[in-house]
Amino acid sequence: MTGGWVRNGIAVDGAEPTEPAVVWWLQAPSKHADLRLPHDGTDGLMCFAGTTTWREPSLTWVPELQLEASAFEDTGICTWDGADLLEAGSFAEGSRTVSYVERWQRLPGSGGEQLALSTEGGRLVRTGDYALTVLDTRASGGDFVCVAWVLRESGWVVDHCWPPGAQAPPPPTHVEQEPIVTLADGRTWTVEEHRKAVSSRG
Repeated sequence: MTGGWVRNGIAVDGAEPTEPAVVWWLQAPSKHADLRLPHDGTDGLMCFAGTTTWREPSLTWVPELQLEASAFEDTGICTWDGADLLEAGSFAEGSRTVSYVERWQRLPGSGGEQLALSTEGGRLVRTGDYALTVLDTRASGGDFVCVAWVLRESGWVVDHCWPPGAQAPPPPTHVEQEPIVTLADGRTWTVEEHRKAVSSRG
C-alpha cells in the first residue's frame, strides 16, 4: 500500500459518498504524510505526518506532527475494490460512534522513488512524483505549514499548500547512501527511509 493516494469520496454514517476536499496521503514503507485541504473554508482541514503500521486487515497511522490533536486512534480496515483501496473505520462524535468509508485511488506517477526525512518539527515524505513537507514551528512562535509538491520537468513545483503561500523546502534532487541531507531551508534532515522502487501493492 506504499505510494501516493488521492481520496475520491468519503461516506460518513451511512450517507452517500462526497468529496469535500483535496486529500493526499503519501505512504513510504513505514512513514506517511497526509494533507486534507477543503474546497471551501477550513472545516475539515487536517494535516499530519508520522508512522504507519499494518496488522491485517488494518492500517494504523500514528502522528508525530499534526495540525490538530486527534482524540481517537486512526485505524482503518483496508480492502480492495479493483485498483481502489477502501478504508473503513469509525470515530467518536460526542456520545456517538460514527462510521466512515473512504475510497483511495493511486496518484499517477507515485510508484517511483520513496523517501522519508525528518528534522526537529519537520517531516517530508516523497512517493515518486509527489511529496509533502510538513513543518511545525509553533513551539518557537512560528506556524504549522504543509506544502504539496509535484515533480515536473523543471523541478519540484507547489501543487497546493496550507496556509496559502506557505513556505517549506522541497525534496532533495538526489539522495544516495548519506544518512543526512541539507534542504533548501538550510537545516539538516535525517534520512529515515529511502527506497528506489516500489511494487504496485505493498
